[in-house]
Amino acid sequence: MKKWLLIWCCLMLLGAASAMAEESVQYEAITSRDTYLVETPGGRSLSVLPDYSTVQVVEVGKEWSRVQYEEHTGYCKTKYLYHFVSQNPFHYTVPDYTKVDGFVSFIQPTFLAGDKFEGMEVPSSALFCVSRYQDGYTVPVWRGETHLSLAEVTFYPFVSWESAQPGDIIGGFTTFYGDQQGKGRAMERAHNIVTGCERIHETVVKVDGYFSFNDLCAPYSQRNGYLYAPNISNKGFGYGGGVCQLTTTLYNAVLQLPLQVDEWAMHRYTGIQYAPQFFDAAVGSYSDFTFKNTLPYAIKIMAVPQDGVLTVFICRE
Repeated sequence: MKKWLLIWCCLMLLGAASAMAEESVQYEAITSRDTYLVETPGGRSLSVLPDYSTVQVVEVGKEWSRVQYEEHTGYCKTKYLYHFVSQNPFHYTVPDYTKVDGFVSFIQPTFLAGDKFEGMEVPSSALFCVSRYQDGYTVPVWRGETHLSLAEVTFYPFVSWESAQPGDIIGGFTTFYGDQQGKGRAMERAHNIVTGCERIHETVVKVDGYFSFNDLCAPYSQRNGYLYAPNISNKGFGYGGGVCQLTTTLYNAVLQLPLQVDEWAMHRYTGIQYAPQFFDAAVGSYSDFTFKNTLPYAIKIMAVPQDGVLTVFICRE
């Protein structure tokens, strides 16, 4: 009798462990409005999720996501969730991020423009990260609403992180900066971006080590070498304006790899001009961008400003 009781207890424990595994949290996310948490998709209401609530996401679906909030577990509309932070980047990539496959260089100087992006002259020496599609390449600009299609380029694919050797480029991202964001102070804004690049360029993050942007670049003041330039604030200008474009570019490069984002803040729900909505990263007196190197080897950050083309690469050290 005791033997069968022991077997029954073991089976119950295994069943409970299996249920817990099924309900393991994949992401943390924020609600964009007051919305209902329901028992089943379209079913009975369990509670109200207030605007800007933090929820634990068990599963993301196209229309409905299974979430945990306080003592309840149920479903809410996926479209009312944003600011996804993966709790296990080896298994769960952030929904809807822009996946890039490698980087390109131009055969000759080329003027790029499209839709709301007024454009810029890209030098032949510029390197920037792209996504492959059919027989060409594309790069998102202007909140991701515009994708520039490229031709006459040389393509270099990223090396997969699993097979990378020292010095290999395993991820990266590119954004564009220039007069269109400058509000009459494009040179000052470019100066701040270049200054930030100089301070994080060739930074090595060891295995299980943490990267903090503010540790390397703050405070954002005149005394620390920054100029007065446009930023996303109530005043619209401030010392260090433009540095957040570097953190945004770095954040999107980090998303290409199984690195654990630790601290990350957005400027605002509506997004910023130079990156897809929900994928900007703000830094300042009250916010930082940090991540943990969860890869089995040290990595190096390469930040490369190129006369309006900002590219951040992540390499195996």
